[in-house]
Amino acid sequence: MPAKQISPELKAMIEAIFPPDGPDWRTLGPAGFRQALRETQEPDPPYPLARVEEVTVAGAAGPMQARLYADSNAKNLPCILYIHGGGWVICDLDSHDLLARGLAKHSGCAVLSIDYRLAPEHHFPAGLLDCRAALLWLRDRGATLGLDGSRIAVAGDSAGGNLAGALCLLMRDEAPKLIRHQTLIYPVTDCDFERPSYRDFADDYGLTRDEMIWFWKHYCAKPEDATNPLVALLRAPDLRHLPPATVTSAEFDVLRDEAEAYAEKLRAAGNHVTLHRVDGTCHGYAHLLTTVPQADETAALLGGILRKALQA
Repeated sequence: MPAKQISPELKAMIEAIFPPDGPDWRTLGPAGFRQALRETQEPDPPYPLARVEEVTVAGAAGPMQARLYADSNAKNLPCILYIHGGGWVICDLDSHDLLARGLAKHSGCAVLSIDYRLAPEHHFPAGLLDCRAALLWLRDRGATLGLDGSRIAVAGDSAGGNLAGALCLLMRDEAPKLIRHQTLIYPVTDCDFERPSYRDFADDYGLTRDEMIWFWKHYCAKPEDATNPLVALLRAPDLRHLPPATVTSAEFDVLRDEAEAYAEKLRAAGNHVTLHRVDGTCHGYAHLLTTVPQADETAALLGGILRKALQA
């Protein structure tokens, strides 16, 4: 039995994100799971923007595919580096296309979504190093795409939120003023599967406890990687002097408690932090723009915050 009774609306939301007859990660393995998701993915509803381009940027191991979104053809736009979720193992530019479009629309900024390397073919820190390479490319070469390399924020959902937060930690000493804001949407921040939200929402709310354990095992090549502060952000001994953060959590999500704990730890370290729990939602809801009101509300909220953070 679910830990809490859920509304018909939430049940429909869960089934839209995680269809009951969808691909089975237990039997397909990472590569098969990715392929099945691509084959079964429903087309996103129309969400036109002035500019959507397939581009190539620098990755840590060579050129990396990316997609640029903007609702303006203006030059010198500030840019949000978007890092998609998927447990570090699945998902791609297409799976997060609608979310990236929503952030571009509501922020007035450009959004660069990157196709970083996935585990287990590429364990930690490969994906994180791709994010770093893309960030530095934006700083140094963003002008070639009409972007202002001095006005950059990072954003991501779930494992992408983990990578966005880790990128801020990684760059704190190398380029302390480069990232103006970090936006973390229900981020992964720890490898503790015994928090109350993991117990309460383990099986009936879409993203499961067992699935998260599976993702962690694929991302971390060595057991000690799971407690590395660039993976388990909550275990970082020093969270001072990081970019201002906006953190969102979903009420019925195994990751809820660790996302909120990370926001509180960031605040306790002296950073400016805004935390929003979105009630009545589950993991992944932010994808469902034009379908789920909370998704559109979140995109508008985060877009407004990012617009302000990246003002000249």
